[in-house]
Amino acid sequence: MANASHGNPILEVRGVEAAYDADPVLRGASLQVAAGDFMALCGPNGSGKSTLLRIMARLMKPSAGEVVLHEQGIDTLARRALARKLAIMPQSPRTPPSVTVRELVAYGRSPHTSWLHPAGAEDRAIIDRAVDTCDLHALAPREVQSLSGGERQRAWLAMAIAQQPGVLLLDEPVSALDVAHQLSVMALLERINRERGTTIVIVLHDINLAARYCRSLALMRDARIHAAGPMGAVLTEAHLETVFGVPARVRRLHGVTYPLCTFGDSRA
Repeated sequence: MANASHGNPILEVRGVEAAYDADPVLRGASLQVAAGDFMALCGPNGSGKSTLLRIMARLMKPSAGEVVLHEQGIDTLARRALARKLAIMPQSPRTPPSVTVRELVAYGRSPHTSWLHPAGAEDRAIIDRAVDTCDLHALAPREVQSLSGGERQRAWLAMAIAQQPGVLLLDEPVSALDVAHQLSVMALLERINRERGTTIVIVLHDINLAARYCRSLALMRDARIHAAGPMGAVLTEAHLETVFGVPARVRRLHGVTYPLCTFGDSRA
């Protein structure tokens, strides 16, 4: 299947290749992400998902190809200019010691402020809104390291929201959380996408979470993008069996419009 976009692309990956030592981790990956989309990157371990996300965020340089944001190569953007357009939440981000939730969220304004232009009333209002959006008002004075895993994830999300990026990239933000916190974080991301129009690309292991909350899907296998496009077109039994190497069923439950995927015995 072509790596298609269903809308005007805001972020494009063009023929990207990358390797660690002599081992290829991306082979000619091309992907278009539509403005306002909520896209999941899924695939087995080692398929290149996190590497692709790091290259999208310019945390890693590809050996070939390019990433284009708003029709401009990200390598041509100054660091602060890129940070005003795009934010990334890596796996298990490290929190500086003794930092409170509000202080962490305030770091999101750093691309927009400087010693010549310190944070002002507008920046403080943006921080307040980010805290409120992530339901962190009661936790704002607490140190981030004292929070539960789900609360900490919401604090990091609030920092990314305060950055006011047009594109938000997230690398497995729910993998270490219990089911209730996974659903809470995914519902929050869905609301941010819907209400703010933020374009979101998220690496997920759980296909059912992707099907429930995301509108687009890119499936990766063997360092390549196997298929990408609208969820309904990509989330098929044939694609899942090829990508994950096990029989798959895609079903729809009564009254529920999103698919339920099961792996294993295809007769189940």
